[in-house]
Amino acid sequence: MNKMSHTTIKDGIDCVISKDYFYKTESYYKLISKEISGKNKVFPSSNDVLDAYIVPVALKRAELAGIPILQWEISSGEVPNPSIVYSVNYFSDPSTYYIVKNREESRKISKHVTNCGKYPLCYQKVPENFEMVNFSIFFGQVCTENENIKQIANKIYQTFKIPLINALFVIIDDKIYLSSLSPVNVSKLSKEEKLMIEKTLLVD
Repeated sequence: MNKMSHTTIKDGIDCVISKDYFYKTESYYKLISKEISGKNKVFPSSNDVLDAYIVPVALKRAELAGIPILQWEISSGEVPNPSIVYSVNYFSDPSTYYIVKNREESRKISKHVTNCGKYPLCYQKVPENFEMVNFSIFFGQVCTENENIKQIANKIYQTFKIPLINALFVIIDDKIYLSSLSPVNVSKLSKEEKLMIEKTLLVD
């Protein structure tokens, strides 16, 4: 995926494939242009990508779709420990998060993430022992043998209709929860993930 975005036709729908769809990027404007033209239906919608990149909004939509999520809270100050912390504003990148383990870290990270209280933050309280795993979801498919994650990945695609997106999962006591959705870091794609994407891009 050397180009910023690639458009393919899937079931009669224009699907714009991009590593990210951030507001005001080339890919985002391509979605807006296609929506305005009204020639064909387009996935994803500009509204869906905006929702997906704001952690609490994405998690609420996922929860309503029956996807298991990590419970979250909005705060403008310190957070309980341990917690996973995300910034919440239109310029924040949901792929950036912090794991807060003590009160000193909580104060420092809260100040940084909120820009000294100008913006809210989103935190997810977690137990002492938990595991985090990332998967790139491509048209609802993931490179894993874990059936649970396969089912959740498909539900994420059916909910947001974003062809390519990264999902961060938290595993607690063998149960899997969605923590956030974010743009895909191409340099971190596995060999299997790259092959899966390239096969589709070569089909035009």
